Amino acid sequence: MTKEEIRAVYGVELSSIERFRSNDLVTPRRLEDGSLVYSEADGEMLQRLVLLDIIGVFEDDFVKLRSKEITLKLLLQRQMWRLEDGCLAKEICKDILEEEGELRSFDALKYLERLKAYEHEPEKILIYGQNYRNQVFRPWRRYFARGLDLSIYQMILDAILGFVFHVSLLNEGWVVRIVETIVAVVMMLLIEPLLLNRFGTTFGKWVFGLRVEKADGSPLSYKDGLRRTWGMIGKGQGYEIPIYNLVRLYKSYKLCKAKEVQPWDEDVSYTIKDTKWYRVISFILLNYLVVFIAFAMIRAQQLPPNRGDITIEQFAENYNYYCKYYDVNDRFYMDQNGQLVDKYPDRVVDKDMIHISTFGTDFAYDPTEELPRFNYSIENANLKEVSFVYGVENKDHWTDMEKTQQYLIAMAFGCTDKEVKLFFPNTLNVVLSKMKYVDNFNFTYGDTRYFCNVEKIGYIGNDYITPIEDGQKAYYKMNFAVTKDKEESD
Repeated sequence: MTKEEIRAVYGVELSSIERFRSNDLVTPRRLEDGSLVYSEADGEMLQRLVLLDIIGVFEDDFVKLRSKEITLKLLLQRQMWRLEDGCLAKEICKDILEEEGELRSFDALKYLERLKAYEHEPEKILIYGQNYRNQVFRPWRRYFARGLDLSIYQMILDAILGFVFHVSLLNEGWVVRIVETIVAVVMMLLIEPLLLNRFGTTFGKWVFGLRVEKADGSPLSYKDGLRRTWGMIGKGQGYEIPIYNLVRLYKSYKLCKAKEVQPWDEDVSYTIKDTKWYRVISFILLNYLVVFIAFAMIRAQQLPPNRGDITIEQFAENYNYYCKYYDVNDRFYMDQNGQLVDKYPDRVVDKDMIHISTFGTDFAYDPTEELPRFNYSIENANLKEVSFVYGVENKDHWTDMEKTQQYLIAMAFGCTDKEVKLFFPNTLNVVLSKMKYVDNFNFTYGDTRYFCNVEKIGYIGNDYITPIEDGQKAYYKMNFAVTKDKEESD
């Protein structure tokens, strides 16, 4: 039979025939001239597919039936859950299940005849239940709303770690990152149920116009919200376990695209107000804001704790702060008198041990060498200058040791002015860039003068210097100072 004959005999519209054929749900025989011939079995199958279409089976469900990812029994059970009690579509699903019908065998014609009685009342055929009707099948909006929430929790946690516990946000190790992820998820688990109970939404959901409530429109209890969020963390995000979380996200995406209710949303009403363009723009701008705040927190951490006119004791506090922040001088700390003290005086240090640190590049030095002794100029109890003179003769030496001290002094004392900028330009970056990669410099930035003079005779090398083997005396000396040149107003 041709498709026109199928329409005449089985009452299936041509558009439906083409749709089901294109999905390979019916496979007519193709003749040599290219025409298609449909069998009686194809006609009966088309009737079954039309019936399933009328009672609300989705296109994705048809594809799953074809690939045998799902059985007709399971499909009808799911459809019954979606439908309102008393509607004809739900009764038909129930009757097909009771006769244990299979896709290729149940009699669709008798059900199609029942549907004709409702031609003038089509609204009574397919009525979705409230739990299913109030669901949002927009996976990307849901995913981005969740991501924005998690970014905010992460930002709050970073603020606590950075400014309460003084953890370096710039140089976080992988252990800290793992702990941060766990704590951020715990924060979401505890805070989100409270937000849903009080407001019916979270910040990310609010941006996209999403709401989560009970089926009757009342707020979720904290316990119900906690159960829902925990279900989402486990079945939706795979407990944030690497690789497994990607598997769960993909499965949740496929479930949402198939218009299936997520396991954690089965007892709630999930609605969306609208999908207007400004919500996406707002989401993008808010993400830029979160990134900017995170960047600003890193910059703020690079400012010294004490600013303005400072004492030696405050300078020592700044110095120790930067040592911890950049993970340098791990064997020493500066006492309140401004002198470096060995934390472990009884420890035997390997002379071949090299210490690595970072200020945008690598530095190395022999920890057995004596560190420079700082000199201070004080006026009215406030520091006016910090300097040191350091030299070696006739021995190998890592010059990075005193360069590290230069940077620490420049930040802990030189960049303490109230006018120091975090952005455009960043004062610390400007100052350190003028000091890097050069031995001698003399410049003023703001109210502070930075000076360094290096004398080197009989040595070769830069970061690591060695005496020239010609019997000549090798001499190396660095004179470094940071001075406040601010003039007092009358």
